[in-house]
Amino acid sequence: MDIFEPKQPEAETDLWPETGRPVQLVSVSISAFGFRARADGDTGWAALRRIRRTNPWLAWGTVAYPVVLVGLVVGALVIAAAG
Repeated sequence: MDIFEPKQPEAETDLWPETGRPVQLVSVSISAFGFRARADGDTGWAALRRIRRTNPWLAWGTVAYPVVLVGLVVGALVIAAAG
């Protein structure tokens, strides 16, 4: 199964009552050490690809936040060592 194809609902409870569309479950956790992404049962990079398809700004922000944080820490250490 291709990761970009939506999963088919398995039961009637997997559908929104108003629209009948499948429910999508997404969670993103960001910490100083990295990020954890889950989407429709996938985790890691596969989940991030799913999230990027529907909300690209969230996906890029999830990756950029730890990168910027590490850059700031390294920059502060360089400035502290030079001063």
